Amino acid sequence: MLKKFALPCLLIVCASTAVHAADNDTELRLSATAQRQIANDQLSATLYLQDKSAQPAQLADRLNKAINRAVAEARPYSKVETTTGSYNTWPDYDKNGKIQGWQGRAEIRLKSRDIKEASELVAKLQQTLALGNLQFEVSDDARRAAEKAMIPEAIGNLKEQGRIAAQALGKSTVQVRELEIGNTLSQVRPVMFRAKGLTMASMEADVAQPNWQPGQSEVQLQVSGKLELK
Repeated sequence: MLKKFALPCLLIVCASTAVHAADNDTELRLSATAQRQIANDQLSATLYLQDKSAQPAQLADRLNKAINRAVAEARPYSKVETTTGSYNTWPDYDKNGKIQGWQGRAEIRLKSRDIKEASELVAKLQQTLALGNLQFEVSDDARRAAEKAMIPEAIGNLKEQGRIAAQALGKSTVQVRELEIGNTLSQVRPVMFRAKGLTMASMEADVAQPNWQPGQSEVQLQVSGKLELK
């Protein structure tokens, strides 16, 4: 006959259903997590130009020149990964439903672990482009390093929960029969900026380099497994 034991969640370790596997052995399926506050070491930003014109060709020409200029200005910043983003044009209708002109938007995207250099480039590009959004995050390298550090802690939490369960059930031995290590999850604290209705003509002014504070993100690693209590 199967016996089920309801175990409470302790801190960051949560127990699942326990199953009696043999007369003197009990199997438990448990999960546990380890957590870290990791400094955000990567900046990601999207800048764009949104403009309008009576002719679609003129609009496309202005958007293309703006993005080409931005790509050229970003080229000397070797530590900043630069890619072009979305590019859209659409008709502008009057109150009678007739096309009276065209609008469009073109983006450029930046990513870098050199936050100082990336911030300098963002300020430079803001002379002609609007800042759509910007966020700080944990890079893949930093995430992998944190994961390596958290694996022993998460497994230790799992085994500790098994030890507590064994003590409550009158068992003396805990053996890990199965173990699964999940992916790391993070809660990023983004810094968002938005600007609307900015055109090439309304900008073209010097922009001070921002002094952003990257902050931290919470990174979690989850492990789960089957433990045998004897």
